[in-house]
Amino acid sequence: MRFLLAIFTILISLPFLVSHAIAAPITVEKQTIAIEASSSAKKPLLSQAIDLQGPTSSRDFYYTLTEDVKTEGHTVSFQIQHSELLIAPSSFTIKVDDTAVKSIALTSDVLQQTVTVALPESALKKGSHKITASFYGILKEGVCVAPGNEGNWLRIDILSSISLVDDSMQQWTLSNYPDAFVGYEDYQTTLIVPDKASQQTLNASYQLAAYLSDRGDKDVDVKRESAVARVNGPVIVIGAKDEFSTNYMIQMLNTANVQYEDALALRMHSLKNEDSNQSVPLLFVSAASADALQKRMTALTDARLYSQFAGSTLIVDELPTVDNAKQSTVLFSQLGFNEQILSSQITETPHFYVSLPSLEPDKEANMRLVLKKSTLLPGKGHEDEREVELIVWVNGVPHAIDLQKLESISSDLYEVNVPIQTNVINKQSLTDIQFEVTGFQLEDPCETTNERYWLYIDESSTLTLAKEAITPTFTLRDFPNAFHEQALIIVPNNAATNDTQMLLLYKALMMNGEMAQTILKKEQDVTEEELTKHAVIFVGASEQFPKLIGNKNEIGQSTEDFLQQGFLPETIAQHTFIMQSLWNDKHPLMIMQTMDEAANQKDFLAQLKGTNEKVSAAIETKEGKFIVAAKSATDSEKPVSEQKDTNVFMLIAEFALLIIVIGVILYFILRRRRKNLVVEDGEE
Repeated sequence: MRFLLAIFTILISLPFLVSHAIAAPITVEKQTIAIEASSSAKKPLLSQAIDLQGPTSSRDFYYTLTEDVKTEGHTVSFQIQHSELLIAPSSFTIKVDDTAVKSIALTSDVLQQTVTVALPESALKKGSHKITASFYGILKEGVCVAPGNEGNWLRIDILSSISLVDDSMQQWTLSNYPDAFVGYEDYQTTLIVPDKASQQTLNASYQLAAYLSDRGDKDVDVKRESAVARVNGPVIVIGAKDEFSTNYMIQMLNTANVQYEDALALRMHSLKNEDSNQSVPLLFVSAASADALQKRMTALTDARLYSQFAGSTLIVDELPTVDNAKQSTVLFSQLGFNEQILSSQITETPHFYVSLPSLEPDKEANMRLVLKKSTLLPGKGHEDEREVELIVWVNGVPHAIDLQKLESISSDLYEVNVPIQTNVINKQSLTDIQFEVTGFQLEDPCETTNERYWLYIDESSTLTLAKEAITPTFTLRDFPNAFHEQALIIVPNNAATNDTQMLLLYKALMMNGEMAQTILKKEQDVTEEELTKHAVIFVGASEQFPKLIGNKNEIGQSTEDFLQQGFLPETIAQHTFIMQSLWNDKHPLMIMQTMDEAANQKDFLAQLKGTNEKVSAAIETKEGKFIVAAKSATDSEKPVSEQKDTNVFMLIAEFALLIIVIGVILYFILRRRRKNLVVEDGEE
């Protein structure tokens, strides 16, 4: 009910004007921008290889067309390899919309091959379509292998692809966003920003580029307007009024009739060369001011909003109020988990990696699973008395569920609550979740269950988290979680911004497919209030920032600090350091410095994002080796000044204790002497 209410609020809170007329193509000279490729190139069907287990198994793939495709020659290709134990009549079959299009025999003579079929005319009509890849495997006589074992299998490799849309014929509309701007292996989206873009425009640009990069196989190429000579895929032009300065960009904006509004203005066109039929989708993102552009960028990074796009022109004035308060209960669908079916053929799901905050230790989180199961699944008193179990793996720790003891919540739905120790979740920065069933496969390898047993895990399942750690210490384990809600990114006043490096940072700050809330500023524009309110990231060397120079004793980036942490300064290509903020100890402070321009920041950030050690520093050497500091964060939780104060206090305490001990000793010595004198006087 709350979800429906939220959607209704979004629908009535997003005033916009839509032009349903198809926008005219924008033509540019090849000497200005050369279009070298079209996004009609083949697109991958899957992001990781899929194993089908015999004797029978299949996998469905879906695609949606917004318009009828009138050209021919569109294909789907499967790159496959299979077990050498297969014999006739083993086969691989491709169906399109449940109609068999092609079948090939599988034998030990050819173990790897590419199977390509032309999509029939009915599969090029507007709407949703399904492609089914089916495997039927028979083993050599006398060889029996249980389903799920290595002997009877076929693998669909990641280079399998589909070719669908001829862009020269495509009438692009805003409903094609974001799919039309997601890069794949053989083409790349280019995002053009002004040469002298404001920090607000750059912040919006990096957010948009990071979001689209995270959805595709290839990162968006962020280019300044004067550096764009050619593109090999879709194009996005983003900027506020009067920010663009080159003649050809001004001419392009005028041709597209871009009118700068106080709101966010989106205009969809196609871009083509005057001497070529090649074209790519072109999206203009503009506003009257850079601040208006930045404030409304959520419209392009929130699926609830851009799913409402239509037509070729859209003016977004006000955005709905989004509750950014941290929720203790999250749906599996919010974590990127789609419904999963486990059976005797597919006994485990892929791994799902989820960014979760560091939770209060020694507590419990709760996973509520909503399930459906086969009515044939063995239960108590069933003639087949085998035990069937669902195992939930969380960071490699198993949590077992007896499927015979599920509680029914409706006629065909069941639920089960799985307590998970917060210490298990805290083990890794990216929480690894996987589901596995046992007992579905028969003991006799020469028999088959024909997939009689299955278990369905619904995406409405939830994960309820315990409270976050009360006293944050901020280690590399907390990146990017601690920066996702309110990150203030500070760059040096006079240094040029490296767009590629900034894109990679913004992409690394994303969690579970959601863009982080970021503000980008030069140091001279940052206020004390902003430093107090936000998690802070300084991009550059500490000596480039006056606000850090005065606190250099607390910042672990000097040569002496590197040596104390076990690093050789001469070998360092990149370095990062995290600690409690100098302005608010409830927020983190991070410094990221690149010392070698040739350093691979993409790999460095990926390894940083997956770091589980609770340490304060990490480096990448010039040889590409990633190393975390030997010193733990608990050794550096206190600022140096605080440690000095503690040392002084200890010295004073020790001195006072010494005085007391000396006093006690003197007291007993004097008392003893006094007793001796009394005794002597008595004897006299």
